[in-house]
Amino acid sequence: MVSIPLLAFGLTHLTDARYFAAWDARFLCFPIGPAGLSLDYFLAIREWVEGPVCVAELGAGAEFPAEALREAGITHVLIDHGVDAQPYTQAGINVLTRIPVAGYHTLDDLRERLTETTGTVILDFADGGITYTDLEEGTPFTTTDLAAVTQDREVFLHLDLAAEQATAAVRHHGLALRGSGEEKVGYKSFDDIDDILEALQ
Repeated sequence: MVSIPLLAFGLTHLTDARYFAAWDARFLCFPIGPAGLSLDYFLAIREWVEGPVCVAELGAGAEFPAEALREAGITHVLIDHGVDAQPYTQAGINVLTRIPVAGYHTLDDLRERLTETTGTVILDFADGGITYTDLEEGTPFTTTDLAAVTQDREVFLHLDLAAEQATAAVRHHGLALRGSGEEKVGYKSFDDIDDILEALQ
């Protein structure tokens, strides 16, 4: 169990789901649609995992009407910034938003994107190749500025970091980690993640 809010996304199999659930993740996000799981398989995995909120991750090409998701029992979805959240909120579905952050984004750019969304946010620095070391050095903005513009939101950071940086990186935010494929059915190594999560116990 970690001492900070944890979110895992991009999960496509039960091995990942059970691993992050054992670490007491708050949210487990599973891509559904052509590039991910079928809706039926997502619903089945949800029954096998206890604890975290299971989230339907709607990426490109995932065309599921909001009402159909609600009728299937979906309570939370993860969408990318720029996708209209209104159909989901009107259907009574909680919306999480992934906001990619690139090196050319300014603090004002981030502030604007945050004002365009409501609810829980994943700031995906890894999408733009930004590491925690970059933030420490003020690129594209400082960790102090980041904390200031996100203080009224539940925010999870997705970025490359070393285990010894983990505590400082999530002082004001939760941590988002991305799942990956199995090495063989039912097995994969989590060595690269274990050290980070153990540092946050």
